[in-house]
Amino acid sequence: MSKIKLTARPFNLRLKHPFGISRGTITCAKNVLVTLSYDDIIAFGEASPSYYYGEDQESVIEYLHEFVKHKSIEEYITNIRSLKDDLAKFSSNSYRRSLPSARVALEMAFWDLIGKIDNKSLYQFFFNDDPFIDNGSSYENVPYTSYTIGLDSLMVMENKVREAISAGYKVLKLKLGLGYEHDVNVLRSIGDIVKENNCTLRVDANGGWDIDLTKKMLDILPAYNVELLEQPLPRGQYSLLALVLDSTKIPIFVDEDCISYTDIESLAGKVHGINIKLMKTGSILEAHNMISLAKSYNLKVMLGCMIESSCGISAAVHISPLADYVDLDGHLLLESDPFSGLMIEDNKVVPSFDAGLGVSLVL
Repeated sequence: MSKIKLTARPFNLRLKHPFGISRGTITCAKNVLVTLSYDDIIAFGEASPSYYYGEDQESVIEYLHEFVKHKSIEEYITNIRSLKDDLAKFSSNSYRRSLPSARVALEMAFWDLIGKIDNKSLYQFFFNDDPFIDNGSSYENVPYTSYTIGLDSLMVMENKVREAISAGYKVLKLKLGLGYEHDVNVLRSIGDIVKENNCTLRVDANGGWDIDLTKKMLDILPAYNVELLEQPLPRGQYSLLALVLDSTKIPIFVDEDCISYTDIESLAGKVHGINIKLMKTGSILEAHNMISLAKSYNLKVMLGCMIESSCGISAAVHISPLADYVDLDGHLLLESDPFSGLMIEDNKVVPSFDAGLGVSLVL
């Protein structure tokens, strides 16, 4: 009988404001908290399931319980790198569903457990040198995080922007994707506020445009200090972006079109960059490998997130020095974060440097 006890329970996170994208709006993220109890150590992982990828709380919890029925998990304390492959095989051969957020939540919890056993911070398993303190300079290698402004009425979005700027955020990600007139109106209004406050703007359409509208918007975006455009077209249409790749000054990234390692080769030459999220890839190790492969194809890398507490965000933060851009703000959008440990330093999200994920449950 395994000495490790796994629990998985609903973990509902209420947001400060309704969070809207082109596909809909939420007020609460229905996540799953995973814990591993081993002797006197408790380790944590978090799943942020998305209906877009065929997941919900119930399916994540069921998946994790079924996996531990079929597998003794104690072996992963000394062989965590086999967990990714074992989960992938279980998903394909036994469970017949991918459930990426469930897989990464379990891997995350094991990294937290192993880090606490070895008294090592997660990033120390991935870097030979300290990427957060380089030549005596703190956090120089960590990109600034963006702060996301979800779709809402124009007045509410303007208020969200002013609130974010007042809180000190300098890079804002603006959600668009509801059509030309709406999006241009929002862009003009918010773009003026952003320019007045010397901030940088990123735009994410979440697949809400077609190629003709994308071309129109790419002519407009440079006037508003837009740093990059994310996922303008619906998933599966990325080949059309090759038509505009060389004619725009705005780097084009895909999110929904880049799920795993196997997607990257087909995206090379069609986009400028990819958004990697742990909850899509299903593995921290997979994300790490994807970053290396993307760079070999001269693709820029953004490290992003879903709506998550500091638990889930922290796992991505530990590999964030490898990314060119960071959008790790899910915990900042919550009404109350149930975990502590992550820090914000000059618009950069950095770990606590404690063992494992470096976060603690406070509720």
